Order: sequence, then C-alpha cells, then structure tokens
Amino acid sequence: MNSFFNTLLRFSGLVTLLAAGLNQPLLALDTGSGGQSAFTTSAIDPRRASPEAALAALKAGNHRFANSQVVDHKDNFKRVMATAAAQYPIASVIGCADSRTPPEVIFDLGLGELFVCRVAGVASGINDVASLEYGSEHLGVPLIVVLGHTNCGAMKAAIADQPLPGSLPHLIDSIRPAVVLARKEHPNADASELLQASTKAMILSEIKKLEASPVLHELIHEGKLKIVGGIYSVEDGKVTWL
Repeated sequence: MNSFFNTLLRFSGLVTLLAAGLNQPLLALDTGSGGQSAFTTSAIDPRRASPEAALAALKAGNHRFANSQVVDHKDNFKRVMATAAAQYPIASVIGCADSRTPPEVIFDLGLGELFVCRVAGVASGINDVASLEYGSEHLGVPLIVVLGHTNCGAMKAAIADQPLPGSLPHLIDSIRPAVVLARKEHPNADASELLQASTKAMILSEIKKLEASPVLHELIHEGKLKIVGGIYSVEDGKVTWL
C-alpha cells in the first residue's frame, strides 16, 4: 500500500512539473536499499542553479569519496534511459587523462552529471576549449573545473625535458611554459616542490586560456559561469581547490 501511494505521489509531482511547461521533468528513481534513493536529471536541478551550487556539490562529492562514504551508483544503467533525450550536467571538468583521475569517481557522481574533457597534463587544445564552450553556452553548465593532480607523469616529463618519441614532444611543448614559470618563481625548489609548483602553474594558465574565450568570458561577465582550479591527490583522494 505504501508503495502504491509513493508511486502516486511521484506521478502527481511529475504531472505538476509537466503542466508548468518544463521541457524535462525532475526525475526521481528509487533503487532499493543500499543504493541512491533518488537522482535528478533536469534543467531545474538545484545544483545547476549557480556556479556556487555546482561547486558545493562537487566539494561534497569529493568529501564522500575521500572518506569512503560514496553513494552506490548501481542505478547508473537507469540513467541511460533517463538521459537519452537530453543531458543536464551540473559541471564541466577538464582534467588529465591519467587512469587514476576519473572525475565522476573523484566527485562521487553518476552518468550524465559531468561534462568531461581529458588530456594528459591538462594541456587543452582548441577542440577542448570548443567542447567546454558548448557545455556552458548550449548545455547551461554553470561551472568549469580545471583539475590537475599530484605525481603527474606529463608534468614530470616536461620537467625532465628529455627527447621523446612520436607526438609526445608536441604535448610537452604545451606544458613547458608552466615549468619555466615555476622555476622562475621558485628558483630554490627541490624536485617535489618544482613538480607541485609546475602543476599549479599549469592549472592557472589553463584557467586564463579558458577565460580568454569570448563565449566563456561573456558568460562569466553575466554571472552564469565560474572557472575554478583544483589539484587531486592520487595519494589520499582529496581535491585541493585553488
């Protein structure tokens, strides 16, 4: 009986939302004990209401992850059907391709909740910038996170500055200016300190690159978008925000 009334209430809420003229209803899916009690996939997801709301959601998710309190995402397959017609991610992340740094895991989020670009060393190119412009301008994403991480192999390669095969020199050329800046600002840094400083410099340079985009700049000016940086620790799972 309780199940019947819960279903009726959920259906009534859906009808109300549709009657209000929404393109996509707020969707709640029960997944049983041990799983998420509900998730939203909607343009009116409160986590999309502002850059601050989106950032708070990511901070809360990383706190859960880093403290072994992650939400069970066994409902992810149900999200496939729920997001088939449209996507409403709460944030975009441009991060490293490193296998230890998947944003959805780091921020304890599920399918359809993040708009993600990944490239080694977070050395974004024009296609990455265009993708992030699409995420914010077309999908209405209010937050972009430039996410580096500790112990990054691409950053180490740029610091070592040794001959590399294939297309790797092109990648390292994109990272080298951050290393040069870090060396200039920290002339007495040891190897660990230089790696940390170079990683931070790379993230900050990527933020400036994105802020220079006319599309993103206008959204920032209108208060619809914020771009922030973070460094994920592969040692303890925590994100330090810059």
